[in-house]
Amino acid sequence: MANALIIRPGSDLLSPSSAGRAAQYVRMSTDHQRYSTQIQAAAIAMYAAQHDLVIVRTYTDEGRSGLRIEGREGLIELIDDVRSGRTDFDHILVYDVSRWGRFQDVDESAYYEFTCRLAGIKVCYCAEQFDNDGSVIASIVKNLKRVMAAEYSRELSVKVHAGACRVASLGFKQGGPAGYGLQRELLDESGGSKGILLKGQRKHLQTDRVVIRPGAENEQRIVARIFREFVVRGRSRGSIVRLLNNEEIPNHRTKPWSLAIVRQVLSNEAYIGNSVYNKMSVRLRQAKKKNPPELWIRATGLFEPIVDKSIFLKAQNLLKEKQGRWSNELLLKKLRETLSVNGKLSASIMAATQNMPSAALYAYRFGSLREAFRRVGYVDCERSYDYADARKQSEAELSRQVEALVARIRARGVTAVFDAQTAVITVAGKLPISVRMARYYVGRRHAPCWLVHRRTFEAAGLILALRLDTETNRHVVDYFLLPLHEMAKHVIGLTATSRSRFAVYRCPTMEDLLRAIMEKVAALLT
Repeated sequence: MANALIIRPGSDLLSPSSAGRAAQYVRMSTDHQRYSTQIQAAAIAMYAAQHDLVIVRTYTDEGRSGLRIEGREGLIELIDDVRSGRTDFDHILVYDVSRWGRFQDVDESAYYEFTCRLAGIKVCYCAEQFDNDGSVIASIVKNLKRVMAAEYSRELSVKVHAGACRVASLGFKQGGPAGYGLQRELLDESGGSKGILLKGQRKHLQTDRVVIRPGAENEQRIVARIFREFVVRGRSRGSIVRLLNNEEIPNHRTKPWSLAIVRQVLSNEAYIGNSVYNKMSVRLRQAKKKNPPELWIRATGLFEPIVDKSIFLKAQNLLKEKQGRWSNELLLKKLRETLSVNGKLSASIMAATQNMPSAALYAYRFGSLREAFRRVGYVDCERSYDYADARKQSEAELSRQVEALVARIRARGVTAVFDAQTAVITVAGKLPISVRMARYYVGRRHAPCWLVHRRTFEAAGLILALRLDTETNRHVVDYFLLPLHEMAKHVIGLTATSRSRFAVYRCPTMEDLLRAIMEKVAALLT
């Protein structure tokens, strides 16, 4: 797909006569700008012909914001190639300054360009009215353009947020999942129903609107039961979690219940027919922050309540009381008592201890669970923290691998959507693949083994296991595309031997994995 953006010699544009070699970088912000990269490539090709340059490489970011470099695989690959000396070109052609990026810190934009210049590679902005030659005028104009690009994003963010607040005040939902016991309904411009939106579906017309409606009756009964157990019977959130999981009732993410999800249910005003927007803000991809209640946008009486309003209000009071009754001193005292009884501390031990505050509360009060443990003198736990740190990095590696796989599938002309909440890739709208990390550990008889965990409620018929290295448990070495029926147990172990019954499902490289997935897609479509 990327090579399709290169204008080949023999077209209407004149072929260059010298040996100047260039790479082009093109970016579009949203999937709606479907012709943007072609327009950029045409202007870049004209510039290349006029300056006797041959375009030998193309780096592309489609549907990617220019606010940060994170997620922009094309620019990341370009900078990485420049730093490692893997380049076979001496120019980088970009349509204009804004396509390079709308970085909110203009020094970041300059930093990446300076990195290229250190490697002897010139960045050229083909549609700009200045030559990026380092002169005083060019430097002033270029820096001004960077500021203008950043300011455009800031102004657009303010306008979009104001529009979203106005639409939310009318009772329409502004993105995100519906929540347990709720569903999303699509309305046309006149307010007529166009049907219920399933998970992963979204509106395609600007004039359409989405509203929240009560969901399946069995889920509504579970919601009412959660409020009844919490308010009437005085159960704790932890007790409710154990009750629901023991009965194998899945939540809306097809996963076991947790303290956080139960709290989300208990504090969600949608269950009394209200819609609340702007409780949290994430402006220009910066850190998420909580907004004060006076900035919340609330629409009331949108549908018949699932939970009686008086019970809902009592639940809010109980949540505030239980959140505020634990002082830092009392929290540490409870932690010391748990340590003296068990001899060690962990999140699972805390969850199993009666009347014990959640690990999330400790992390919130003391900055991290590690800091809370250290304050009560529990410091012999570095190995478990090393594992936790490695786990975070392996999860980042999973995200990177999934993004690369999805991009390669789309490059084959097949749709691929990744749901981060369920960790499921849906290919061609028909083939769901659940993604797992297979972490290394030394099993019995010192044999190397990689564990693959199956969820209690699986949403896909295939499990993609990314096997990690034996040194750090952070880097993917190969892939296993396992049918769900091969995972009769909740945990299976992959081994290093080729005689394993799972060896037939091994894909040594991502290209092999891509081939296996495309074969299954072809079988489905035929």
